Amino acid sequence: MTLNRQQAPRISAIADYKIKEAEKHTLSNGIEVYSINAGTEAVLKLEIVFNGGIIQQQKKCQASFTAQLISEGTSKYSAAEIAEKLDYYGAYFQAKSSYDDSSISLYCLSKYLDESLPFIIEILTDAIFPEADLAIHQKNSIQKLIVNEQKNTFLVRKAFNQHLFGLHNNYGSSADINDINAISRTDLTHFYQNNYQNGIKYITVAGLLQSNTLSTIAKFFDHKAFKTAEISNIQYTPKAYTAENIFIEKPESVQNALRIGKKHINRNHADFRQTQLLNLILGGYFGSRLMKNIREEKGLTYGIYSAIETRQYDAAWYIETEINNNLYEQGLAEILKEIKTLRENLIPEEELSIAKNYLLGSFLRNTEGPFNLADRFKILKDYHLSYQYYYEFLAIVKETSALQLREIANKYLNENELSIVIVGNKK
Repeated sequence: MTLNRQQAPRISAIADYKIKEAEKHTLSNGIEVYSINAGTEAVLKLEIVFNGGIIQQQKKCQASFTAQLISEGTSKYSAAEIAEKLDYYGAYFQAKSSYDDSSISLYCLSKYLDESLPFIIEILTDAIFPEADLAIHQKNSIQKLIVNEQKNTFLVRKAFNQHLFGLHNNYGSSADINDINAISRTDLTHFYQNNYQNGIKYITVAGLLQSNTLSTIAKFFDHKAFKTAEISNIQYTPKAYTAENIFIEKPESVQNALRIGKKHINRNHADFRQTQLLNLILGGYFGSRLMKNIREEKGLTYGIYSAIETRQYDAAWYIETEINNNLYEQGLAEILKEIKTLRENLIPEEELSIAKNYLLGSFLRNTEGPFNLADRFKILKDYHLSYQYYYEFLAIVKETSALQLREIANKYLNENELSIVIVGNKK
């Protein structure tokens, strides 16, 4: 049979969808372990999630520096020795921090979990944060910051976050050179002890589990060296939102960076799933209205997108692009026109159908395989949601009408309520 490339593949409706759910296990010290036994390859991803995000730090750089330097050696092993020993078993790990938490992930063959975990335990119980490595990291971070501050896209994101979330809020503040120089080894060890060793939120293990996988995890984590994270006592006060136009002059700029947006709802809100669909149509994929108008028809930019950025205590919706400084006003007018069009006119059924199928297809791809399933579970866990959330997502996307989306647009995307942040040359 010859494939006809002039004819689009047939679209099939999602039927009888069932997501593989995580199973809960609780160790005697209270640590929760969630397992997802799935996949065809004998590999595992073990992720330990900590109460160690930017929102928990007491000093700028604490969260990111702790995650980046936690693997720089222990009193027993150097960083190179740990990497070499993990590599011997075909394993590797990564540590990262985000706004709301931090995590350490171990990737290994299922049969070598028992041999690989001791080195992760070494890192979690005896990381020493060498002064020399901290000094190098500070120097590199300063150089990276200096380079980034020459980029309009970096500056526009920084100014936008400061405006939406506030300079004195960990979601909106950012580190400068003085903050980087001020961070000390003591700051990192305190954060490590309080937010890693005594701050485990939960553990996930996903992949082709063996009969002893859970008992192996219990052997290494079910003891007094680790404590569960206490209930968060973060007193987060959202900054009151007011629409504002901000222009940061960079006279030498050829391209102006634009970020246009406002505060938004997060995943716990009933309207969130419909705003995801509306955002997709506006600027969430290559076939979006912003891409067709601003990039393809007008040729004003190479790329433009819109996004919803959720955090556990706040959220934002925005459009971002770069446009030649002679044409940015035209581009801005076209962007606002597209938003107004969504508020005033119904989305054609064909366009809505394509967007729905794209969003549903993306969701299915993101629930394929054990590691993706673990990522989907983490969203539910972090936002205190059940698996019903995903089944509702499928139903809501399928059933949402053009009329409902117009109502959502009027509720959340009034162009007169948007903040416009521009970095570049006014000409």
